[in-house]
Amino acid sequence: MHRFFLACFSQICPETHQSPTLMRYALTNGTIYSGYTTAQGYAVLFEDGKILDLVQTNEIPEGATLIDAQGGIICPGFVDLQVNGGGGVYFTQYPTLESLNTIRDAHLQFGTTSFLPTVISAFQDKILETIMAVREAMQQQPSIFLGMHLEGPYFNPGKAGAHDPACIREATHEELDVLLEAGKDVITYLTLAPECVEESLLQRLVDSGIVLSAGHSLATYDQAMHFFQNGVTAVTHLYNAMSGMDTKQPGLAAAALDYGQAWTGIIVDGEHCHPYAVRLAKKMLGEKLLLISDCAACVGSNIPFTDFGNFKAYYRNGRCETEDGRLAGSALTMLQAVQNTVNMVGLELDEAIRMATLYPAQVLKLEHKVGQLVPGAAANLLVLDQELQLQNVWVDGTEITLNQG
Repeated sequence: MHRFFLACFSQICPETHQSPTLMRYALTNGTIYSGYTTAQGYAVLFEDGKILDLVQTNEIPEGATLIDAQGGIICPGFVDLQVNGGGGVYFTQYPTLESLNTIRDAHLQFGTTSFLPTVISAFQDKILETIMAVREAMQQQPSIFLGMHLEGPYFNPGKAGAHDPACIREATHEELDVLLEAGKDVITYLTLAPECVEESLLQRLVDSGIVLSAGHSLATYDQAMHFFQNGVTAVTHLYNAMSGMDTKQPGLAAAALDYGQAWTGIIVDGEHCHPYAVRLAKKMLGEKLLLISDCAACVGSNIPFTDFGNFKAYYRNGRCETEDGRLAGSALTMLQAVQNTVNMVGLELDEAIRMATLYPAQVLKLEHKVGQLVPGAAANLLVLDQELQLQNVWVDGTEITLNQG
């Protein structure tokens, strides 16, 4: 373990004494992966829902309750910036706190302990309903619900994907007046086609502090580079629903790889892009490439399809797709994304874990709260076995019961 890392711990979290009303736990006997640190012979101390420290196993405080990781992999809970649904529920369709809790429970079973509920292109009244539900969820469980990802409705109609074309529209100052007021501190991430948004409106969004992500876009290379240099700091599901890699007319995907500084989510399910394309993106983007699920309602459920009225999304052969076979989100979990990144793409485990924990937390500037096992962060932890199968999950220091089988 790096001595610098340990020194930082001792400075941030000096020796404390356990309150008689609180239980202190020490998760031990595993390899710890957190941020840029890989450590053996250490334990994770946590108490009252927070990480206290990492200590050598021979320095575990007296009275701490020992938890044996049985030689497994100890890491932060996964952080997913694009969760459309789970447990049979699609959030945009059922924008309630109850729906969010169902989605939460489904994803906890696969190691996602923090996420952005994602709202696809919808009319304003529906978006306002989702904001209210997410705000309530954030107040109750702030380490799980990190805000909201509004995916649309300001898209290029030519790259609507599975979004309802009737909901896709141009942004207006009047609509932003409403959404920015209602969504303050809730809408934290917005996917849009920047070439379809008037410059003054784009500047308002930049000034709001919302992470702006280019997606569902037909931006040219030159347009995309302009937007990257003027407030668009992210890219949504690289390669999918965007202008691509044409050597004579390069688009958003090519610009993202060339620019190399925009946070870029990618869906590693073997369906949305080839493993080669993931490796290429990793070589070009380095630590700016992160894992997302873009998962649909089927995660944690056996429902055969979701009926949106204007179309149905079917779950078959590991895909979430429309009746004519177009992808409509994914059937992916973040656990599978990490497994695929290691086994299918060939990246190292420590980097795959960072792509699912540290990097997405950094996008939201929340890496001091989630995505790392550092003093003061939420005690959101996982234990995986050597085959990368999930063994244990803790949220705010409380262990979650995992469904067997």
